[in-house]
Amino acid sequence: MTKNIWLCGPFGKMGTALRSAISVEDDINITGVVSPGHVGENINSVDGEFELCASLEELSNKCESPDVIVDFTKASAAYENAIYAGKNSIDFISGTTGLSEQQRQEIVQEFEASGAKAIIASNFSVGAVLMMRFAAQAAAHFSHSEIVEIHHAQKLDAPSGTAITTKEKMIENANQELSEIPIHSLRLPGAIAHQQVYFSNLGEVLRIEHDANDRRCFMPGIILSIREIDALQGVSFSIEKLLFPN
Repeated sequence: MTKNIWLCGPFGKMGTALRSAISVEDDINITGVVSPGHVGENINSVDGEFELCASLEELSNKCESPDVIVDFTKASAAYENAIYAGKNSIDFISGTTGLSEQQRQEIVQEFEASGAKAIIASNFSVGAVLMMRFAAQAAAHFSHSEIVEIHHAQKLDAPSGTAITTKEKMIENANQELSEIPIHSLRLPGAIAHQQVYFSNLGEVLRIEHDANDRRCFMPGIILSIREIDALQGVSFSIEKLLFPN
């Protein structure tokens, strides 16, 4: 089944990588693009030439609604885009982090009311999802744990969404309270996305580590999400259910 998507944030690092990844996929077509900073300009892709729009509302006046809206923007824009998708019963995928808990709850309510599906994931890398899953399992067996996350210097939010998600998953099994799992955030030129989770008992230390050295590692998870979002219900904050459906 071919999926038509609208892409929000086509010129960011993730948006640029995603456009390249989609260009070789026969079953995913970009049919509209939103980039407020480039209004009136055109963008070329294998699916044609598109005029860049300032908002989803403007884009809706120029072409048919898509199967999925894909968002890699910033938190304020992602929140508005998610609410638009929910109100218009369009499936939504976003890797934008920094949403507040209240914003997340409002998005959940919107999609519950509309029946559309959404994936708002802090990380689309298969390896990172496995790292979080393993960390959650290990948390039950150690008395102490800490998280160290390193990202590129341009990343706006700290701690990262991946670190927060990891901590939330660990708490379900941990022998520590939520406040007792520190997150240490570093922003370094030359880095992309790296995380270590340390566990310790008397006399031993376990480290679970994931390094994203190229943004292409996120693309299979995003493409999987576009293809398989129909299998989900409501809003998911991870692609774990797609990787482990049982």
